[in-house]
Amino acid sequence: MSLDNIYRYICKQQEELFEYVQKQNADVVAFAEAFMKSNFCNRSLDKPYSVDQYADIINWLELLKCEKITLQPVPWQQRPLPINVAGWIGFTYRQLQIETGLQSRELWEKVPIDRLIRAWPSLHTVDEDMAAEIIMEDFHLIPTLT
Repeated sequence: MSLDNIYRYICKQQEELFEYVQKQNADVVAFAEAFMKSNFCNRSLDKPYSVDQYADIINWLELLKCEKITLQPVPWQQRPLPINVAGWIGFTYRQLQIETGLQSRELWEKVPIDRLIRAWPSLHTVDEDMAAEIIMEDFHLIPTLT
């Protein structure tokens, strides 16, 4: 399956958001969990259309602040994710959500971030659509986007 331009734009926005979080020396894993479980994702990004999908990432962060979701520093005992890994995870989670139709919070439970981190070395070099298909197969997710 191939994402059309609008869906790809939303995936790129989420990629940019996760990269921004990493550039702030924030805990991407903790942010990703809060983000994926947020009401913002549920009401704005998990829907076929929302005006918030076209907002920039700074506006997304402002909307998340309303839910008390803020950037937390990386715990001292944890290595920060490289920026390209953070971005790939952001893009991939949104692509999987679009292609499966699952709510972000449900997708978070079905596809643990640690598994995506471990999959990054082998999947970031293949086409995004192929990577999504491999992940969907590995986690028994059924695509709904045609």
